[in-house]
Amino acid sequence: MPNVLPSSLLSIGRSASRLRHRAIKQLAQKNYYAARAFYHYGLRHKDRQFRNPPLLVYQMGKVGSSSVTESLKTANIDRPIYHIHFLRPDLIDEYEQKRRDYLATEKEGDLKHIWQYQHLYKQLHHNLNAKKWKIVTLVRDPIARNLSDFFEHIEVVSSESGQHWQLKSIEFDFEITIFNNNLERLTEIFFEKYRHDFTITYFDREFKEVLNIDLFANDFPRSEGFKIYREKEADVLLLKLEHLNHCFTQAFKAFLDIDDLMPAKANISDKKEFGNIYQLFKNSICFPESYLDTMYQSKFARHFYSDAEIDLFRTKWSR
Repeated sequence: MPNVLPSSLLSIGRSASRLRHRAIKQLAQKNYYAARAFYHYGLRHKDRQFRNPPLLVYQMGKVGSSSVTESLKTANIDRPIYHIHFLRPDLIDEYEQKRRDYLATEKEGDLKHIWQYQHLYKQLHHNLNAKKWKIVTLVRDPIARNLSDFFEHIEVVSSESGQHWQLKSIEFDFEITIFNNNLERLTEIFFEKYRHDFTITYFDREFKEVLNIDLFANDFPRSEGFKIYREKEADVLLLKLEHLNHCFTQAFKAFLDIDDLMPAKANISDKKEFGNIYQLFKNSICFPESYLDTMYQSKFARHFYSDAEIDLFRTKWSR
């Protein structure tokens, strides 16, 4: 006959477990390493609730990934969904050092992003020979992405009269006031301080180095707007933002066997608090031919975009 614990003992055990959990949580609010361990434990617990390993929306940012992530959350795919921008261990370590002081502040969410990346990197490399992970990534006109990403890291406050703006950025280390729509200084800051090659080198730095997946090794069907890569390490769906509305449903049917999935609308830069000045900046900035050549003669642009698409991009930004 099996041993059965009295209900009183089970109740005591549950109470002790709750007390232990509460004590650990209280410690985690004050101690950095306890907080990180507690958060990692929560992520492992979350992942175990699904039969399959995670799906990563893993991309460079400002390429429509929020729309993809929100859409996937509405589908029952039996995988935890993570929205991430990088997994390189050196970058994870660098950003962890920068954000350690965010613990127990209003910026703690940014710190938890880094802990999430640590968790995923560790789990991914422990699971490379088990069930395949699924990865979704996206590409976008590199100049359009650079401009959008630049403004994502700027705090903008407009005056009540609407005649001037206060702009500040920790990322680019500046604080200026814009009067009468004079964007000359902001343009100088963009060219001086922004990392312009980030977009065109992203897949080599992230997918090739971290996952050993070379997305340039095979031709990309530019007119279709998406491609599925069946690799040893993971299955990857790559989408082109400019084609998202007409290829989205077909792509996710082929990739995850989801019917009728549609892109959600999320995180649109033009509608944020900096929308007006962002539009002015996009409409006024003038790119030298050398800059256009760097972006549009790159391996990135030539691989994912046709000559006709590149000509349209160049025309748009040439003024």
